[in-house]
Amino acid sequence: MTSCVCGCTIRGMHAPDCDGTSTDRAGRLVECLGCLPRPVVEGVLCGRCWGRLQSAVRTLPSLVEHLCAVAAPSVPSPSGQAGGGVVPPGPRALYSQALGAADDLVGMLAAWCDQVAGDRGLAVPRPPGLWLTDDGEAVAGVRSPGAARYLADWLGPHLSWCAAQSWAGDMVEDLGPAVARVSAAWPVEEPDRRITTVRCPRCGRRSLVLHPPRVERGSLQVSCSAPACGAVLSEEDWARARSWAVAVARMAAGPDDAPEAGT
Repeated sequence: MTSCVCGCTIRGMHAPDCDGTSTDRAGRLVECLGCLPRPVVEGVLCGRCWGRLQSAVRTLPSLVEHLCAVAAPSVPSPSGQAGGGVVPPGPRALYSQALGAADDLVGMLAAWCDQVAGDRGLAVPRPPGLWLTDDGEAVAGVRSPGAARYLADWLGPHLSWCAAQSWAGDMVEDLGPAVARVSAAWPVEEPDRRITTVRCPRCGRRSLVLHPPRVERGSLQVSCSAPACGAVLSEEDWARARSWAVAVARMAAGPDDAPEAGT
């Protein structure tokens, strides 16, 4: 059985010669949590690493778009402001941390595209919207999020080939953690959603907006967007309004066309 090049093991399963103990980084004897190597699924990668590689490449363009959207308030408006003072660091800085993270991700992705192109004898992809180094050899950042999607689309068909290379493990350990770190630092929030099927119980307008939880274990919130109302519904009010909307829809549809419960 060929094992994953990244040295992945299966938790809770042990190699035949395992005595149930292992050594931690400090050299102390500890309980072995699992040492049976994970078998390869694609090339030299196990199923988990193969999935991480595909996920990182496919997720990266959307993440770069999100970073650019997050950084948009930090970029001066077209009208600009007079004065040449130093911009203080922080969220209002000219070049925000989000844009820096986007540059790093795209530079990393482009470097792996260069690796693949060089090894396979292909032209190096250089779509519009990239910042290049002074010598034009390497990608230093991204000007347009579309460039990240172009690079990911170019690299996608080569991933199976990449998974069979000796450096596949380096690619996984390079892209996977980088995408995970940036995703954790700038999480993508679920956007507010306008509700058009339920009327506001206070003003009767179809102007309710659902606000998803913004924090872990938080609860959703429903409010009326009508300026003259602005009602904020409790969970009980929201449940009651939905039930009433379903009842009205059933009465309007008639007994033959009434929707099933839960639809």
